[in-house]
Order: sequence, then structure tokens, then C-alpha cells
Amino acid sequence: MKHLFTQKNQKPINYKIKKKMKKILLMALFAAGTLGLAQAQTNILTEDFEGGAVPAGWSNITLATDGGWKVGNNNTLQSQSFPIAAHTLMAATNDDGCNCNKSNDVFLTPVMNLTTFTTVFMSYDCYYFNLAYQGLVEEAKIVATLDNGVTFTDLQVVTANSGTGWQTNLVDLSSVAGNANVQIGFKYNDKGGWLYGWAIDDVAIYEPLVGVDLAVSNTIVGKDDARPVFTAYPKYLTNLPLSVQTTLTNAGTIPITSFDFSWTDGVNTYNQSLTSLSIAPLSNYTLTATVPYNTLSGLQTITTSITNINNGAVELSTANNSTTYNVEGITPHPDKKYFAEEGTGTWCQWCPRGAVFMDYMTETYPSQFVGVAVHNADPMTLTAYDAGIGALIGGYPSVVPNRGTEIDPSELEGNFMNSIVLAPEVVISGISTISLANNQITVDLTGTFNQSLNGDYRFLAIVAEDSVSGTTGYSQSNSYGGGANGPMGGFENFGTTVPAASMNYNFVGRALLNTFGGQSGSLPAAITSGSSYNYQFTTIANAAWDKSQLWIAAVVINNSTGAVLNTNKFPVVITTGLNNQNNPLVGSYVYPTATSDIINLALHLQETSSVMVTVTDVLGKVIMNQDLGQISKGESKMFWNVGNLSAGMYHMTLTTPSGKTALKFIKE
Repeated sequence: MKHLFTQKNQKPINYKIKKKMKKILLMALFAAGTLGLAQAQTNILTEDFEGGAVPAGWSNITLATDGGWKVGNNNTLQSQSFPIAAHTLMAATNDDGCNCNKSNDVFLTPVMNLTTFTTVFMSYDCYYFNLAYQGLVEEAKIVATLDNGVTFTDLQVVTANSGTGWQTNLVDLSSVAGNANVQIGFKYNDKGGWLYGWAIDDVAIYEPLVGVDLAVSNTIVGKDDARPVFTAYPKYLTNLPLSVQTTLTNAGTIPITSFDFSWTDGVNTYNQSLTSLSIAPLSNYTLTATVPYNTLSGLQTITTSITNINNGAVELSTANNSTTYNVEGITPHPDKKYFAEEGTGTWCQWCPRGAVFMDYMTETYPSQFVGVAVHNADPMTLTAYDAGIGALIGGYPSVVPNRGTEIDPSELEGNFMNSIVLAPEVVISGISTISLANNQITVDLTGTFNQSLNGDYRFLAIVAEDSVSGTTGYSQSNSYGGGANGPMGGFENFGTTVPAASMNYNFVGRALLNTFGGQSGSLPAAITSGSSYNYQFTTIANAAWDKSQLWIAAVVINNSTGAVLNTNKFPVVITTGLNNQNNPLVGSYVYPTATSDIINLALHLQETSSVMVTVTDVLGKVIMNQDLGQISKGESKMFWNVGNLSAGMYHMTLTTPSGKTALKFIKE
């Protein structure tokens, strides 16, 4: 599950598009484990809403035009942007569906006489995610009234569900025990905005037995994502580690001081003991297992369990001492790449989220992720590109993977996991150069097809630039400033505007070769499986672009559907442009262009030739001078460990009897 962020900047858009943008925030919800409670207790009130209407004695206090809380099944109570997981009949208030005033939506229990009780607990099944939209955050509370709703006392601020489906919450009502006219309220507040909603079921108010009862309320397997926030991953790369995080709840009346914890994937089992604890009644405790789960291939069930609570005390219930979480281990297809185009802008206060997740994906999956930032209404805007992406999204930031359905940037990694296992119809290779003599960029692409196709398929190449900076118009609006909306990859350390001097924009789309939909006629109408097809693009680089930071995103696109078949990325190799027709080194390059350890040199020789490599620092000092001898025609690759070099930029000159090629790299 991807941690859901909801704030969006919007263009002036219609109702349907706005709903579409909200929908991405909850569309990936799936069922999670819930808390089982001890059954031995004195029940004061139980309600499962199976009567199909607001139960006798229950009442609404509301300002909403839809009447407030309603009873029904998930299909009758949900809406497009507030989908509710099935849970028999339930009660819910839906601000998304109403878009009305739900700033004071209180659902009240019947009046209860609690004069003979001193300890009173309540459990309720909860579907609530504390989401935000356009800068406003919804709120849910458990409240109590002793005067039929004239005044209220807050008992609990409801936090977002720790899983992604229904969960059981507990609340201590003992502060209102001993009174004769008690009503408990479920209060929802949309803060005056157009938010989401809250659903409840299986309400139980009871006097608990005195005793020990520690429950495993939820387990998720995942990792800290780019924010960083711990996020569940139901699908992940085989042989890579994920952490096992479990939330436990003290469902009894006695504090929990110790317990033993274990998790197993069916093959491996790991145990740990926790002591010197103090988990108060109805309090939660979250732990991350000391040993991570090394992702196994295929669908696996992770089971977490607790034993030996309070040094072997007898529990009121042991039925709630275990829960499970499913993880599927996957293996990427070696030829599959993932293409992501991000709509962004310096004016967009939520767009730092896009930058953080695009950077994260590039750093985490450098050989498979190809991401381009498409800027809107700022100095980096490329009009044709902005128009093409703008037609596919409803707000900013948004990402369009493989020219398919838009997603929020926080959903990139999960979407990537679903896509990267698929066998591609085509494998793209190529080289690109830029001439210092005339700023001409030349892109030579080859598509090798794995199946026969008929239709309007096209090559598309995009010139992109990393580390773009500037002054006027380059300051980034930032709603994460000061931590106002949680952590966001360091943007929380700035204010509401990040100064231009602190911003370097990556993946900036600089040129479309040739149109947003690809180059007409660049591929034949009838494509034969096993065949390779070539195409060359040329364009002139803007003199202001940093030639050392340019690269090419290449795709094959189905112009009829807009779908991207596959992608790849290549550095733009700087050449002198002098006697290039006779220089056998045209097309050679170093990669990555920035590294802390290994730099790779790819030689593309048009003919067999002797090659001399000279590396100098920015002051012209020779760091290395090596004669590679005779290198055969074709592609040759070699590497060099630069770990001992000082951080900075270095120049590499490749010399042959016919000419020279100048390259550069950065030691981080």
C-alpha cells in the first residue's frame, strides 16, 4: 500500500476531473487484519447496524444537507473518492459524496445510565484515514455529552487507520462512568472543505473484566519511503529486505510490561523479547522487528505472534495474539523499463512531493526508471509538452506512467512493481551526441521487436536536463515548509517558499523530438517480430542548457492508443564536432555522469584505432594518462574506480590519430 497524500493544486477544472484527482488517494485500499477483543465482559450497549436504518435511540446532530450519518452497506454509503471496504451493514458520513457542511456531524448513542460503573471501555470498527484535500484535513473524534447534546467533552481524537482497511479501535469511557445521562458521539468535521468521510460498525460499550489482554491489532511489511514514512509493500523485489512492523493494543485493564514477539514467512522464524515496557490500558505500541524479511519469490504470508505476556500471565483472550500480511516477491523483466512523466511547476505548493518521489525512483532504480518532469507556467515550461501532459492530468503534481492512467507521485513505486515484470514488445537501444561546434544533438535509435505488430507505432525522443537552476521564477512554492504537512524529503526544513538558490530541478523536459505523440513514419505500419528498425532525430540545443547534464528519454509509442510500449535513456555525449566524420570515437560516453566509486567508459569505435585516455581536474592537473592500445571496431566497455579522487568535476579526453572527444564526470 502506498502512503496516501491528498493535497493537490488544481487548474480551473470541472467537477468530474476534480473527482478524478481525489480518487487516486483511496483507490489502492485493501483489507488488513483487525483487532479481536475478549468476549468475557459486561455489555452495556452493542450495535451492529444490521437493522438497515438508524437504530432506535440513536440520533444525528448535523449541519449537512444530506442528514448526516446514514446506515447501509458500503455500496449505498460510498462515493467515487471515498470508497468504503465491505463490512456488512454500517453507519457512515460521506463528505465527498455530499460536498456540504459536515463541520459538526455527530452520531449519538442512546442515553445510558452508567451510575453503577467505574471502568467503561468502548470498541468500534473504524474506516477512517484522516485525509486532506486542498490544504484542509478532516477530523474525527469520540465525544461525550451529559446534557442531551448541549455540551460535549472530547474523549479521543481518532487517528488514521494504521492499516488500509477496517480496524478495531478502543477508547476509555471511564471519565463519564458514574453518570446517569450519558451519550457517546462519533463527531466528524470536514473543516469547511470538501473532504472524505468516516464509517463505523460493531459498536460495543462494556465493563471489562480486570485482567491482562494484549492484542496484535495490525501488521504491515514495508519500508520508509521517500518522505520518509513507513509504507506497506504488498509486492516487492525478490531478495531485497522489507521491515516487519506490528502494532499491538493493550485491550485489558492491566499495564503490559513484557512480551515475546515472533514473525515467520513459513520458512524462516525470528523471535525477540521485549521487557521494561509500560503499555497502559487501551494504548497502542508499535514495534519494528529487529530482523527484516528478505523477500521470497511468489506470494508469501507473513505471520506475527505474541506470547509470554507479562512473564506468562493468563490472558483474558488469546484469539487476538496473531495476525498476517501477504507479500508477493517479483523479479523484473531484464528488458523492461518504466516511463513516468510528471506534471509540475514552481508555483505548485504540493509539487515538492513530485520532486522527492521522482528523485527517489531515479536513485533507487537507475537502470529501469526513466522519468521526465513536464513543467507548467514557469521558466522551464515547454509549451507543446505541457499541453500534451496537461490533457492527461487533472491537477498538480501528477504522474502519468507509460502514458496510461495518472497517479499521485507517492504511488510511483507500487505502480512500478506492477509494470516492471511485464515482457516488453520492443527493446530500445541507441546513442546520442551533441557537437560543441554547432550545438546539434543527434539521437540514433534502434528498436528490436519481440513480436509482430500492425498499426501506427512511432519513435519518440525527449531531450531532458538535470540540475537546472536559475533566479527569477525558480523559487519553489512549498506547503511542506516547517513540517506543516509532515516530512517530505527535506522540504520540511524550508519555509513556504524554497529560494531559487536552493533549488536544482532534475528531469526537466527540454525538447520533444518530434511531437508529443512521436514521429510519424519513424516505424513501418507492419512490424516483424525479431526485426530491428532504426531512426535518427536531430535538434539544436539551446545555448543556455548545460550540455554536461543532458540526456535522452527514448520511447516507442502506439499513436492510436497513446500507450508506451517500452523506454530507455541515454546520455548525450559531448563531441568537438571537428572532423566527426573521420573521428572513430563519436558516440563514446562515460556513465554514470556522477559517482562515488565506479565510472564506466563506453567506447564506440567506427574503426579499429589506438586510444589514449587523459583525465584532468578542473585546474588542468593530469590525474591519469593511459594508453589503451589498439581497440577493435565496435563497442568496448571498461571501468575505473575513482573512489580515491577528491569530490569535484573531472575532464576526460579520448585521443585517436584521427581526432579527440571530450567527456566529463563528477566525483561525488
